[in-house]
Amino acid sequence: MKQQLIFEESNLDAIESLLSMSLRGIHHLFDHAEIAQILRKPTEELDFFNFKNLDKVQDLFLVLIQKESFEEKKQYLSTLDRESYELVLRAYFHIVENTALAANHFRH
Repeated sequence: MKQQLIFEESNLDAIESLLSMSLRGIHHLFDHAEIAQILRKPTEELDFFNFKNLDKVQDLFLVLIQKESFEEKKQYLSTLDRESYELVLRAYFHIVENTALAANHFRH
């Protein structure tokens, strides 16, 4: 049975804050060396956005968002296996990129 998306206002505020920092190049949730290593291979070259991955990403993000503190979020990420961590990281940066593009009215 699929988990229902239930967001607490404080959890949404925390995620919004993290996204805001990420838009400025500050990525506290993820290890910088891991970011560089994982994003070295563009998502477009992978079969990343398939149904299996999207379901898994949604489930992983739901748990991440429901963690109340920054430290709980970091702890949760540290418990993920390599594949799950990569899915969350890629999805997170996909969201950051799309947010940046949506905020920029002048695209080149």
